[in-house]
Amino acid sequence: MKKVFFIGLISLVFVFGFTTIQTDVVIDKKALTSSCKKKLDPFQYDSQKFTKIISTKKNQQLEVEVPVFIGEKYRVVFNTSQMNKPINIKIYTKDKESNKREPIFTNKDFNKNETEFIFDAPRVRKMFIDYEVPKDSANQALNGVVVFMIGYK
Repeated sequence: MKKVFFIGLISLVFVFGFTTIQTDVVIDKKALTSSCKKKLDPFQYDSQKFTKIISTKKNQQLEVEVPVFIGEKYRVVFNTSQMNKPINIKIYTKDKESNKREPIFTNKDFNKNETEFIFDAPRVRKMFIDYEVPKDSANQALNGVVVFMIGYK
């Protein structure tokens, strides 16, 4: 009897413990995808990536590598509407370990209220998308989801 009670108690702890972890920001992936696809036209859809961003006690630089084919033209569409604050996005042709990297795109020049950004990339071998996440200070946490979609012509 004690075993059944103990197993039941542990099961309840796991159920309630993991339920609070899973109840996170709910996003409408279909709506985000649809919005980005409209901005992608006349380019052909290639892929997309949803990146969950949560600030920590240190500044972060999250990097996503995007392999591309030489000779193709690419368009990258970002949607940051699911972020609770604006986020800095930069695209480079080299990874963050390289000393000779320069940004080929940044969203700093856009209006702070804009949540969708379009970038027609020059012909490159790879693109490295960096999200600059500032540290959490005085309960000013930055969190949410950023989606980018890439298309080719």
